Amino acid sequence: MTRPTVQKNRGISDAVLSIPESVTHGTAAKIVALNKVLPEDDQIIDLSIGALDTPTDPRIDRGVTEFVEKQSGMIHAFAPIKGFPFLLESVAARVARLHGIAYDPDREIMVTPGGVKGSISVLFHALLNPGDEVVIPVPNWPHYSDMVRLHEAIPQTVLVTAQDGLTAPALEGALSERTKIVVLGDCINPTGKVYSTEELSALAEVVARHNARRESRGESPVYVLFDSPYEAHIVGARAKTFAALDVPLADGSRCSMRPWTLSVTGPGKTYGMHGDRIGYLCGPPDIVDAAARAQVNLTSFASTYGQIATHVALQPEMDEVAAARAKAARTNLQTMLRELEAIPSLKISPAQGGYFLFVDFSSYADAYQKQGYNKADQFLLDEAKVATICGSHFAEGHFLDHLVRINCGRTGALVSKAGIRIRRALTRLES
Repeated sequence: MTRPTVQKNRGISDAVLSIPESVTHGTAAKIVALNKVLPEDDQIIDLSIGALDTPTDPRIDRGVTEFVEKQSGMIHAFAPIKGFPFLLESVAARVARLHGIAYDPDREIMVTPGGVKGSISVLFHALLNPGDEVVIPVPNWPHYSDMVRLHEAIPQTVLVTAQDGLTAPALEGALSERTKIVVLGDCINPTGKVYSTEELSALAEVVARHNARRESRGESPVYVLFDSPYEAHIVGARAKTFAALDVPLADGSRCSMRPWTLSVTGPGKTYGMHGDRIGYLCGPPDIVDAAARAQVNLTSFASTYGQIATHVALQPEMDEVAAARAKAARTNLQTMLRELEAIPSLKISPAQGGYFLFVDFSSYADAYQKQGYNKADQFLLDEAKVATICGSHFAEGHFLDHLVRINCGRTGALVSKAGIRIRRALTRLES
């Protein structure tokens, strides 16, 4: 990870200086610049940033246009801090359809600008004090740790496998008296890990035992940030969402996870609405109120246009859109998987969900290092003309230098072309 270089004594925040540049946004800009000077047949295929090629459903655009035509005054006026009431009701209905859990739209839901990242940010503002610890299983989305550091808290990373994710024993070992938040979720970026109800229940029991001790001493509980931007991209059975879990305690009573769970997601990955930058969170009323108090002093409210678009997207008749997008993305992942599985020496763990592949190229490391490439992503960029994201961006240290995240959410033809390029580059390397 590249840290910013600045002159000493310029007064820039230590917290800001502690975080690296964003790899995804930086990579996209570099690829555009490189492709300007490359012939068309030799241009780099970008499988780095995690968006889908499937366009946004035109009904969403029409819904916004119609709203502007009929209620332009509302579009250009101040909006409620927590979001338009009709959108909060749409969020509650969508969550109930998907997860079977009812949230009060007036008290337990809030809409944020900045996408899901905005929801995470205001929750961190609401909960974290300097020195608090946040347990983060890795490999995982790198901005969790960066955002924790911005709040002068401490990311407590736990190395996990793509198959198992965070286990109950690993969580038990990571918790301390300073732990404030545990980060969990579904369709983990980059591994595609999808937790089962049994796995989540085992983690919930650990949190419940820990919180029972804390509450008996009048201390703050450990909260669970359940982040699911890829929730529509789960294939197969869907586990109970963490807030809906009810687990046993040693005294024979039952304990609900709902008072300690903060669920965040948004329409970006589900409906192709990345630029709308809308997120929403569901949680206990007092935490939602605290997040709103933070938000009013940060960014006020989410874009009115984005809120209208999200309201349209979350209607029941649009559930088919989410399902179709997920199915198409998964089909394209299978296309890439077939190309890569034809390479005997490559180590591939098929993703349990989502549209990323996290591929281990370590069996080729000696060969491409002899050619001057320290990491797998560098080799693929130069020799296969395919841009990916290096595994080391998802966990600090160099032990993931030979893994890459491949975004298979592009068109089937482009994904197939990229897979062929990778296979040919590795064949040349072997020869």
